Amino acid sequence: MNQAEVRRRQVQMASIMLALCNIVVVSRLAGYNGVTYVAVAVEVYWAVWTVVGGGLTGVLGRVLRLRNSKGQYKNAGRMRRNALILQLALGALGSLVMLLCAGAAAGVFQVQYSTLITAILAPSVLLHSLSAVLLGYFQGEGAELPAMVSGILRQILIFGFSLLFCRMLGDYGRKVSHLLGQENFTSMYAGVGVAVAISLAELFVALLLFLVFKGTGHSRNRRQGQDNARTGDSLMDSFRILGAGRGIPMLIRLLAVLPVLLGLFFCGSLKENAAACVEYGVYGAGYAVLCGIPAALTLWALIPVCGRTVGRLRREESRFARTAFQGGLHIGVVHGAFAAVFLTVLAEPLGAAICPGQEAVAAAMLRGGAAAAVLLPLCVYFTRFLMLINKKMLVLGSMAVFDLVSLALARMLIGAGGVQVLGLVYAGLAGLGVLCVLLGSFCFMQLHLRVDWLQVLIIPAVAATAEGLLCLLLNTLLSPHMGKVILLVICLAVSGPVYWTALLLLRNFSEQELEHIPGGKLIFGLGQMLNVY
Repeated sequence: MNQAEVRRRQVQMASIMLALCNIVVVSRLAGYNGVTYVAVAVEVYWAVWTVVGGGLTGVLGRVLRLRNSKGQYKNAGRMRRNALILQLALGALGSLVMLLCAGAAAGVFQVQYSTLITAILAPSVLLHSLSAVLLGYFQGEGAELPAMVSGILRQILIFGFSLLFCRMLGDYGRKVSHLLGQENFTSMYAGVGVAVAISLAELFVALLLFLVFKGTGHSRNRRQGQDNARTGDSLMDSFRILGAGRGIPMLIRLLAVLPVLLGLFFCGSLKENAAACVEYGVYGAGYAVLCGIPAALTLWALIPVCGRTVGRLRREESRFARTAFQGGLHIGVVHGAFAAVFLTVLAEPLGAAICPGQEAVAAAMLRGGAAAAVLLPLCVYFTRFLMLINKKMLVLGSMAVFDLVSLALARMLIGAGGVQVLGLVYAGLAGLGVLCVLLGSFCFMQLHLRVDWLQVLIIPAVAATAEGLLCLLLNTLLSPHMGKVILLVICLAVSGPVYWTALLLLRNFSEQELEHIPGGKLIFGLGQMLNVY
């Protein structure tokens, strides 16, 4: 990965964090029921989009970049045109299927209030298809800025439109609820506002990318005029090339989405549907957000390390590649361990701060599944490395095992012993643990790496335990005297420096690792101040 691609992926992590923050906003405007209604529609949307265009942007970008590097500008133009035709047709078909099957999908998940939300979200498949082709064109030209801007802009627009339409339609839903004596219409119409916001955001992003595309038309046409190629890819050739390139990545994405869909189905099939609906909203707006934000921050730090590792491998510098990879694994464990312990120990104030009214449910989920904050980024880190070295089948097989483990446990746990959505937390955590071990083992075998587990795992675990005890002490002493948010800020401000100071004093990082990880120079400078290095 070059530096532009690294920055693009880091901006993508920032957009994911904004999306998670948007979920919290939706929970305030639509309630936890509304979060579940929107979750059904969004998960159906992502399943359809994964089939229609998942991975298209990257494949199209690589194909166009290859054509351009060979001077085949007219051929690249034909590929771009054919991809646009094919993707618009598939996007229209996906939108139509989603629109017609909105009621059936709601019936499968036994969440009938999501029908209208799913139908309104259907045009986003077509709009996203157009955006994906345009972004593929920009990547083929070596321009990563449109992808960065569109990712951030999409979340900003969703936030703004959600504030507007959730309130507007929520007020209308409140009148309907009062008239019919059914409270759920308030949450349903607020969820409709979210669907409108997402669709409008996709429309504005597609228009922006199209305008930028038209603005580059002069230079594009001038280059094509210099092309002497006589042949080009036909429509079927383009379909075959793009289909072959995105086949395995699409299956991997589908396997990643499948546990979420089936987990929601298991929860919807419970007799106590109303309670499960609220709990699933807490699961999405509380547990997923609190684990997802630190996971995205960790991945933000791991992205450049993965690029350096693959770059070293391609230059046949295996020793440096192993050092860089272990440095990424190390920093992932360090960041993840801190987040997991923080979430576990301070589960109650965190639940009260982010899920008012459902503090106990959110706290139980955090105590049972906060380890996802360390397992998830490591799984993505391993997956990205294996995909970059073209070991896609290893990832596909590992994802299949992950699905089997998580779905089998979810089916066993949900409804057993009074456990409802909490069973998804336990099942997902077990599945992530198995996936992390499998993918990590494959990475170690590819690199012939022997990990220093004392440095990478044991010392961070000891430091994280000390951090947890400190947070527990602060929580006990301060919680009766101040608000939850201020308490969390104080705990973070005190435990963070103590945690990192302990790691430095224990010489947890080698100087070679610090050369490859983000913030390594800062850590080395602090170590010199403490006479560690």
